[in-house]
Amino acid sequence: MRFHLTTDPGLESLAAEEAAELAPGAAIAPRPDGRRGRVRVDLPDRTGAGPLLAMRTIHHVIELRAEAEVDSLDDVRRVASAVEIPEVAGATTFRVTTERHGAHPFHGFEVQQAAGGALVRRYGTRVDLERPALVVRCDLDGGHLALGIERTPVSLARRLLRPHALRSALKPTIAAGMLRLAGAQRGAGRLVDPLCGSGTIPIEARAVNPRLDVTGSDWDEPTVAVARETARANGLEIDFRVADARDLGAIEPGAYDWIVTDPPYGLRQARRTSLTRLYARLLGSFEAALAPGGRVALVAVKHRVVRAALERTGLAIADERVLVTGGVEPHVFVLERRGTI
Repeated sequence: MRFHLTTDPGLESLAAEEAAELAPGAAIAPRPDGRRGRVRVDLPDRTGAGPLLAMRTIHHVIELRAEAEVDSLDDVRRVASAVEIPEVAGATTFRVTTERHGAHPFHGFEVQQAAGGALVRRYGTRVDLERPALVVRCDLDGGHLALGIERTPVSLARRLLRPHALRSALKPTIAAGMLRLAGAQRGAGRLVDPLCGSGTIPIEARAVNPRLDVTGSDWDEPTVAVARETARANGLEIDFRVADARDLGAIEPGAYDWIVTDPPYGLRQARRTSLTRLYARLLGSFEAALAPGGRVALVAVKHRVVRAALERTGLAIADERVLVTGGVEPHVFVLERRGTI
């Protein structure tokens, strides 16, 4: 059985690593044929999608039924007419969904119509665009068509219950990728998110590695109250507290094995020099709070500001990834003390 896993571009190798852990023996290819945001997984025929549905770094699991090179909508109809998808016949309703990358002489909705029409003619199942019982994926990347069944009716990135929203919350998939990139998915130790917002990173940390001692903090009580409420809505009790991230090292020097955080993307109108000073103070605070051998993982849109701020600290970049999410391309930095890299 062949599957495509969709993830945030930039997390493909981390998703492949997670898939290998959950499905030993699978043949796994991140970015197959150079396609960003995709991981191909080949499993033994009787394994099924079950192990993949437990992943935390992906959005969707698509069970592939056909792949082909196409040039036109007629080619799409031909592939959809020939493919065997008995689940469509057994469903009360279905819908075709498309992700399209590259230049084509047609639009995504035309691909959906072409494939959906062919499947209706073959199986007679009614289309329901709002509440389908089954979702068929017909994705195009350049001239490559991948047709299959979406085994995740709701994106796995939408797993957290959020009673109240704050600023744009970090995707749980990205939080899980940051934790994995920092190495916090295994072993015991202390982890803090000192700019926790609604609590996504601490909640993911507890789920990814129950052995972690997890703490979250932010600068005011209303924000921390939202984080506590979010954790409880997801069945967790996590130590959230009010604290200034710029003074983390003074509050608990050398206490944390991992500091994983998402500084707010805001402050876009601030001058670069003031941002550099702010990040230098934050990073200096994190450095002072790190235990020996500890790591910092943070995500930032203004990556040049982070690089400039690092020059004022004893930290250096151990790893870096560029993501694509929400129309921006933030960088995830993993930092260690200089001399340990």
